[in-house]
Amino acid sequence: MKKAFVLVVLGLLAFPAISAWTVSDLERMAKTDVIPEIRLAAGYALVNYYAATKSEADLLKLAESGATEAVRLAASLALSQKWVGAGKTRDELSSILTEGKTPEVRAAAVPAFMEAVLGDNPDALLELAKTGATEELQYAAGKAYLQKIRGNLNRDMLESICGDDTLPAGYRKAAAEVLAGYYLFPETTALSKAQLEEKALKDANPFVRYAAAYALVNFLVEESADTLYKKVVSMFLAPGVSAEYRWAYARALGLKWGAGL
Repeated sequence: MKKAFVLVVLGLLAFPAISAWTVSDLERMAKTDVIPEIRLAAGYALVNYYAATKSEADLLKLAESGATEAVRLAASLALSQKWVGAGKTRDELSSILTEGKTPEVRAAAVPAFMEAVLGDNPDALLELAKTGATEELQYAAGKAYLQKIRGNLNRDMLESICGDDTLPAGYRKAAAEVLAGYYLFPETTALSKAQLEEKALKDANPFVRYAAAYALVNFLVEESADTLYKKVVSMFLAPGVSAEYRWAYARALGLKWGAGL
């Protein structure tokens, strides 16, 4: 009886058919679900719908004051779609990246800022990645810099950046996302799903765990939404499960749910 009660609380008995949700369902989960990763998955699932149906002003308001991190995330990613190619100047985007009211507002400017600095000198971008006033500015400049020098990169170099505690978090996050590509390609040196899971769970460095989790999502999206949902629920309050590993499953689940809208 106790086991059945726990399953009802977590939603397995209450929601046996979980492959498709309505927008209202997802908004409710993003705001109120007891499991953080379910809230996060619902947020990811809402991104494209929000980008297509909400105004820039509405998204900005949600990114600033949405009820939960998941709601603010959905608004942030939708807003970033609207800002790419929208003609905002570099100065405007820099101001948002440094002075935006919330991390989600600042993060929304990242893709457009990267577009705006395509012609910048790599050394200047590296300096900005290392000294930017906010993590979001460090990340945006870091991603732009690493794209500029991608022909000179390798896995060891990127893992070294991830492991360097003297570097700022935004730059290390940017390196981790680029490193994820090296964990997937070329096939001769690519890590398997099992290897990525092991690294995402147990690597001592959080940025390497994030790189592995980022790459792992590519495998997880091949699984059904039901399978991913049950896995996320099973990890709730489970000891020894890294935040990065949980994020990978939430991200994959959100992509599956979003595809069904």
